[in-house]
Amino acid sequence: MATEQMNTTQNNSQTNSDVKIPEDALIIIPVREMVLFPGAIAPIAIARPKSVAAAQQALREQRPIGIVLQRSPETEEPGPDDLYRVATIANIVRYITAPDGTHHIVCQGVQRARILDFLPGTPFPAARIQQIPEPTTSSPEIEARALNLQRLAIEAIELLPQAPPELSALFQSTTAPGALADLATSFMDIKPQDKQEVLETIDLTLRVEKVSKHLAERLEVLRGRRSRAS
Repeated sequence: MATEQMNTTQNNSQTNSDVKIPEDALIIIPVREMVLFPGAIAPIAIARPKSVAAAQQALREQRPIGIVLQRSPETEEPGPDDLYRVATIANIVRYITAPDGTHHIVCQGVQRARILDFLPGTPFPAARIQQIPEPTTSSPEIEARALNLQRLAIEAIELLPQAPPELSALFQSTTAPGALADLATSFMDIKPQDKQEVLETIDLTLRVEKVSKHLAERLEVLRGRRSRAS
């Protein structure tokens, strides 16, 4: 599909290598119409020069990046006010330059983070952040809600045409309520703003409840399609 290479020009390399991002800051890559969740692996096309420079610097320094949804996909040069403030810390696992010159990164989400303030004078967005730990407390109510969410997700997968069998196995093996909610949201066909809302929901009970509601609505659509086709 593509050749893995950096293809940076000497000028770009010299310019970006002079940029010093503090250790306590995170390189930020704004994205349009997609939300990366902790634990998820997803390809992201990057076309803006600032995003390419950001990804390449992160690779050179072997540091994580922050993937954050921009409020409007039409905004070409998003500033701090154009971005949501909850991002996902991610590692770049592959950098791909396609034959047509387009750039892609494959990222693995690690953890939620809250953007506190953006650094001034950087050639690409960089910000100080506050890491958001995943809640570890549980209760019989949360466990019951998670089991229901798992059941809904597996039923939805069974109704999807040509769904890979390993997808159902993935949901069956994911039992942590937060991870289960994030996983279901990653695969759901809902608006990016709705996914962002789930990303910003730290409380496990509320998160599982929101995702279950979205999934139940999608399930009704899939059931309707199945009944009309039969």
